[in-house]
Amino acid sequence: MLILRNFLPNLPSLNPILHFQFFILYSSFSQKELTNQSIAQFVYLCKKEDMDKRTKLILTAKRLFSEHGFYGTATARIAREAGVSNGILFHYFPTKDLLIKAMYFDVKDRLFDYSVGQVYKGATLKESIYTLWLAAVEFNLENANDFEFIRQFETSPFYRTETELEHRYVQLCLELIDKGIEEGQFKQIPSMLIFKSLSAQVETTVRFLKMNNMILDDVEFTHRLFEMAWDSLAK
Repeated sequence: MLILRNFLPNLPSLNPILHFQFFILYSSFSQKELTNQSIAQFVYLCKKEDMDKRTKLILTAKRLFSEHGFYGTATARIAREAGVSNGILFHYFPTKDLLIKAMYFDVKDRLFDYSVGQVYKGATLKESIYTLWLAAVEFNLENANDFEFIRQFETSPFYRTETELEHRYVQLCLELIDKGIEEGQFKQIPSMLIFKSLSAQVETTVRFLKMNNMILDDVEFTHRLFEMAWDSLAK
């Protein structure tokens, strides 16, 4: 027998429209007709629809921002081209600032998932940083739109250092850099400056490799570029 309260903890994460759809469904059938499985499936589909709309808004915004810039793209146009109402867009992202921040976190989340698993247990500090650096190069080569979005974001008025520091990927990199400074492997300069310098080297490497396809898969050459970046920061 269905006990409705079993599903109530799942509902707050749904948007108000999906809440309403749930209770319409519930009131349309008797408890005998509804099963735990059918309601659980409905909640799952609602969450999936919720996620799909949010993802579609992010992807549509990324395309429009790349074509027209942050200020040249109205939120109403993003909603229209994503096939949702303005109300749905503002449910997920009350301001354009929050939309752009969510897009930034989306890219960093995927970069974190792509790279952190490649750092092997027992690696030295330099090996760990090299692994993260190389993973960032590979990720940006494989995800050109994300690469351009990050570049656009970091040179825009929407960028805040505080936003960058909130993300676990940046926090992980800074922890490694701080360790390197404490151990005397890096020069005594702010860890954020070292992180920014390594990130700039990633961007330079990605752009250079894109223009020189013949060495795109030359791991030894890419390693030499990292060594150049490391030597400029090592003590």
